[in-house]
Amino acid sequence: MSERRRATADAGGDLVPLARLPAGRTGRLHGRDLAQGEACLLAAMGLVEGCRLVVRASGDPYIVEVRATRIGLARRLAERVLVRVEPEGAP
Repeated sequence: MSERRRATADAGGDLVPLARLPAGRTGRLHGRDLAQGEACLLAAMGLVEGCRLVVRASGDPYIVEVRATRIGLARRLAERVLVRVEPEGAP
């Protein structure tokens, strides 16, 4: 676990890897531990810092919905994307 993730977990924060969110949960993209090319590709598809996403299916691929677009991510990629979990039932 990276120092950043460990510090957040120790502080009781709600930042988690995207791959830990079950189907139906919502979060906001907080950060990425990706190569520049991977980060640019995700940004081009709408996965930018602060965007709201809904997990539609977990597994491999991991399916998330951003705005009106569904994007499939390899699980290894979803494990390196940090999200701030929104409370259940949040609009």
